[in-house]
Amino acid sequence: MSSMTYNAAAGLGGMMKEGTQHFEQDNSSASVVLRNIEACMDLSRMLRTSFGPQGRCKLVVNHLEKKIVTSDCASILKEIVIEHPAAQLLKQACEKQETEVGDGTNFVVAFGGELLWQTCLLIQKMTWQPAPEILAGYQKALDLCLERVQKLVIPGNERSSVDLDTLLYVLRPVLASKQYGSQEILAPLVADACLQVGSDTTKISAESVRTCKILGGSITDSILLPGYVATRGLETTVTQLENVKIAVFACGFEASSTEAKGTVLMKTAEDLLSYNKTEERNMQNIVESIRESGAQFIVTGGNISDMALHFLERNKMMALKISSKWELRRFCQAVGATALVRLGAPMPDEMGFCESVGQKELGGKTITLVRAAKGSNKLATIVLRASTSSVLNDLERAVDDGVQAVVQYIKDQRLVYGGGAIEMALSVYLQQEAEKIAGLDQYAVAAFGKSLQIIPRTLSENAGWDATCILADLQAAHANNMDGACDAGVDIDKAVSSGTTGGVASMKEKGVVDILSAKISAMRLAVDAVITILKIDQIIMSKPSGGPKQ
Repeated sequence: MSSMTYNAAAGLGGMMKEGTQHFEQDNSSASVVLRNIEACMDLSRMLRTSFGPQGRCKLVVNHLEKKIVTSDCASILKEIVIEHPAAQLLKQACEKQETEVGDGTNFVVAFGGELLWQTCLLIQKMTWQPAPEILAGYQKALDLCLERVQKLVIPGNERSSVDLDTLLYVLRPVLASKQYGSQEILAPLVADACLQVGSDTTKISAESVRTCKILGGSITDSILLPGYVATRGLETTVTQLENVKIAVFACGFEASSTEAKGTVLMKTAEDLLSYNKTEERNMQNIVESIRESGAQFIVTGGNISDMALHFLERNKMMALKISSKWELRRFCQAVGATALVRLGAPMPDEMGFCESVGQKELGGKTITLVRAAKGSNKLATIVLRASTSSVLNDLERAVDDGVQAVVQYIKDQRLVYGGGAIEMALSVYLQQEAEKIAGLDQYAVAAFGKSLQIIPRTLSENAGWDATCILADLQAAHANNMDGACDAGVDIDKAVSSGTTGGVASMKEKGVVDILSAKISAMRLAVDAVITILKIDQIIMSKPSGGPKQ
């Protein structure tokens, strides 16, 4: 029974359960807001070096002692455990960007951390607390950005349908930011896969493009295969069939067992023989009924008994085992079949169909390729090759981001120049607009504009350039071209010659573009996370449940 007494001298701590931590706002430098900002800035600084094509990789060892080597921001945050509640808000914004768009996750963390740093400078210089003027100024700056960015869209990119060249133009910058130097190999594979699985070029499902990782070889050995690829061989000796009807079973292909344990009493040898013959006769009837329905290819999600395999061989049928329920669902999607939960002959509308099924060797590993019927290909598989498992996993993440980029581009075909060009254009515009705003909001709008410069600055620093000189050149180029979409951005390939700062080039000539919808989504999520963090004036943490952590 809880006590109803209250010790007023103990303050708020006397009212709460023992072990509860309470942090409140004060006038010292260690206030709640500044500590929240510091935690988010530490997270942003940690991940900022992984931004862009020249971003560094992080070696993460998770709680299961699994090692992950990647520069993908969402993958890093997924594997690490963040306990600070304010930093968790920034992590959640990054995860939301990954779920909805698939790209631009590092932008959310980098821009959000820099915006909080600019807020910290405002608090220190002007002795502001996170007053409504700061929050209103950030919201006003976001509205100005969303209005201005419509004038920075690259003209002539909206089409009723897309082709291979268009997708390559969009995919190369996306894949270069993940796997720099391999974008010319991966981009055609992803583009061809998306065009194959799309019923038309106006709707493409990201789940229809599958990746299959085979260790060994190099990335140049990666290929695209139409249909479904299983990373195991067939269970039967029949390894090649064409124009095949398929029966899919979610259960195991074996004699059914009773739910409760039972005992069979056999007194003579004839009882044992008749028992075995009955079981064999039942399995033979099941296999023959499936064969009479027209199905030649059996796919099961469970085990295949030796007796069932014997009758499958006698009827010259093919069998494949897929243990994963998720993969079994994808297989049904590829061939148009329905997974049955009982053994028996399938109905005509429950069977799938494929053009061919074959077993082949690839990189010393046996795979099974199921090609769907022509005109109804609903699945494509990109077979990735690399020398180590960490590189394979990073390639898979890059391909997934590329497919998501195509899906976003199909929904909204507006593009803007990348390489920090759009961020610098908005930064120059906001700092000019801030001078026209009356009231204290102008300082927040100007701080928002300065925060956007973190993107070209980070690209320059990771590429090894002098970021101060690069930003000065970019700011001058965009200030002299405020009428249209200025394409001056950071060029990570341009060498520094005598008398030049290097690193600045035309993004139009380099073919570096960003998808506008991804950029807008990342900016909104970052601003929402920052405003939420700045509204916090107290943190109350209950005592963790369970025993002491080891």
